[in-house]
Amino acid sequence: MDAARAKDNAPAPGNLDVVVIGGGPAGLTAGIRCRSHELTVLLLEGRKLGGQLTQLYPAKYVKDYASYPEIRAGYLADLMVHHAHEKALDMVEDASVKSVDRLEDGFLVRTDKGEYRAKSIILAVGMGLFEPSRLNVPGEEGFAGRGVSYAVPNLEILRGQKVVVVGGGDSAVENALGLSQVARVTLVHRAAAFRALESNLELLERSLVECRMETEVVEIKGDAHVDGVVLKNSRSGALDTVPADQVVINVGFSPDLSLVRTLGVRNDGRHILTDGPAMHTNVPGIFACGDIVEYPGKSRQIHPATGEAFTAAEEAYKFVKKPYWSKPAGGG
Repeated sequence: MDAARAKDNAPAPGNLDVVVIGGGPAGLTAGIRCRSHELTVLLLEGRKLGGQLTQLYPAKYVKDYASYPEIRAGYLADLMVHHAHEKALDMVEDASVKSVDRLEDGFLVRTDKGEYRAKSIILAVGMGLFEPSRLNVPGEEGFAGRGVSYAVPNLEILRGQKVVVVGGGDSAVENALGLSQVARVTLVHRAAAFRALESNLELLERSLVECRMETEVVEIKGDAHVDGVVLKNSRSGALDTVPADQVVINVGFSPDLSLVRTLGVRNDGRHILTDGPAMHTNVPGIFACGDIVEYPGKSRQIHPATGEAFTAAEEAYKFVKKPYWSKPAGGG
């Protein structure tokens, strides 16, 4: 896999044109576009290249990415990483950014793998290190790695098993659909309706997935491994125990904005606030794109994230090189 080819050591510290923080679809797209302008760029990823596609949904099918009617998320991430390598984009995995300091002529990015100076920064951090939101029910923490997960493991591992998926958005519905090809799946959602795309809901209606609406997980049970989930109907209050070999929890993420706050980037407590389509933050030289960004009309899907990344890269190029034909780029 191309992701495995990411460099363990970044290029020698120098005054880079751009540091991209985040290695998901948005970060990779931003880095690729910056390299098209022949900027000196370093991409830093705190975990593995590919972001959520690699780490959370590798087995999920992406069905609305132009040119691919249907493609596994993990494979799509591999293709993006391969493209980045072809553009000679320097990338470092497992590089946790500890701090970013403002300098007179740019920024100093400190990581656990070195320090790097840059004239500009593109924040494509997703939801930080996207710690998944927890249900905070008995058994959840104790069975982590023993039947409780927040991403779908290899489908073949679950062949013939009983799986409970928790959540009501596209991630939960798509994971339930994918798992239904190999396992017996129960999809649990606390509301009366799903938040997923209509096309996904149509597939769900035709699938063998059992849907339990207006229902919450109140306990995860087992001995050495998960063997059941206690459900509570929010209308009747009735309790029911469903047999389960695996529980996949897809109820969102708890964003990590510690780096954003340190930089003084304007945010609403959950997302970076940009000036809209130009992807400027309030700090000159810092641009943002992807799931971490909020503005009127924002959609958290791969397509808009990569479009925002392209724009952020263009604005970083204008900021660094100041071509004669561009309007000044800076803070919002």
